[in-house]
Amino acid sequence: MSNIGYYTAASGVISYQYAMDVTANNLANVNTFGFKASRPSFADLIYTERNNNNTETQFGHGVRVQKTDMMFEQSQLRETGRPLDFAALNEGFFAVQTPENAVTYTKDGSFIITKESEAEDAPWLLCNSWGGWVLDYEGNRIEVPFKENAPTEIDDAALTQMIGVYRFENPYGLDMVGDNYYIETASSGPAQADEGAGKKQRWLEASGTNVANEMTKVIEFQRAYQLNVNMVKTHDELENIINNLRN
Repeated sequence: MSNIGYYTAASGVISYQYAMDVTANNLANVNTFGFKASRPSFADLIYTERNNNNTETQFGHGVRVQKTDMMFEQSQLRETGRPLDFAALNEGFFAVQTPENAVTYTKDGSFIITKESEAEDAPWLLCNSWGGWVLDYEGNRIEVPFKENAPTEIDDAALTQMIGVYRFENPYGLDMVGDNYYIETASSGPAQADEGAGKKQRWLEASGTNVANEMTKVIEFQRAYQLNVNMVKTHDELENIINNLRN
């Protein structure tokens, strides 16, 4: 008995398990500011000819997840009223230098301020919750400006102008590296500072996860997973029956 049916169904089990993992990650980040959901894309596997006398008779060998696409559409903006919250509009990103000195990019503009060092006269710098330094349009760390007549109050207008917003020729080619960070690749092209890109203070971009759509995918992928599991079981039972008859 041919094992084509068994391996075809097994490929479906593996692929839909991966698709469920992607969907689960989207739902887990439903409240992560600046998060962009991913979508699995499926592709069929190779085809073979069972009967050499009839080249039009072909048999497929299952499915695989070809890639995962990031959905970079503008998410809903939420007003926070917090002066250190910023939203980069459309396909804009904030640049962040991590503690390991790697330059990454993020849509999460929930920032804080901290001193550059423990020295008493050390400047206050803008950073994110992971300890990364927010960069300006020239790739430099941002020293937080304060009002001249109120040295303990942040100059909101000046700070907003200093925060760099960057764009990519192909943002869908960015790589996700965790902590809500993206890094540029050959596919995305280099980051380009865009001083005309929109940004809003006291607002944050909500997660790109659409709960209704993701729950629909959960049902779809779960049913497909169950059908493929049943096919694997059925094929295994038929194989056992045939082996018993041979014995």
